[in-house]
Amino acid sequence: RKRSRTSPSLLGVCRARARGRAMDPAYGRPGALASRSPAAQYEEDRSRRIALERELEELQAESERGKMVLDGLAEKIQSLRAEVERQRRTKPERGCASCHTVTLQVDAAAQSLLGSAGHVARTLLRDMGADRAELLATVLSYVEPVKHLDPDLDDLYARASASLRDGG
Repeated sequence: RKRSRTSPSLLGVCRARARGRAMDPAYGRPGALASRSPAAQYEEDRSRRIALERELEELQAESERGKMVLDGLAEKIQSLRAEVERQRRTKPERGCASCHTVTLQVDAAAQSLLGSAGHVARTLLRDMGADRAELLATVLSYVEPVKHLDPDLDDLYARASASLRDGG
């Protein structure tokens, strides 16, 4: 028979059974049990002991199942606490793997845009009449590897490439 989580303890069950016997009018009265034969009394006590042993086994099994469930929950809690602590220790400056990748991409974009701006500036400082289409093609070659990093940059690249193809 299944017991609920709030089933009484073994001690409580034994106490309740003892109270029941104490309330039995035949229990404790001199000569009341003497009317039964020793064999009948032995069989009654034996069957009561077997029932109590069976109940004890059920309670112990339930207790063991409860311990296993609690152990599983304790492991899960420990695992979650470890994960939280690991995340807490990971500071933003160290970052995660994807943060490192983004940092490299931003560095590449900045280097590319600086390179293109430097090239345009040098060319225009040397020759104010430099070919604008050629300068735009050079800038686009710097922007092309990093255009996917930002939708605005990608849109600018697409419009500038179309302008260059259209001739102006």
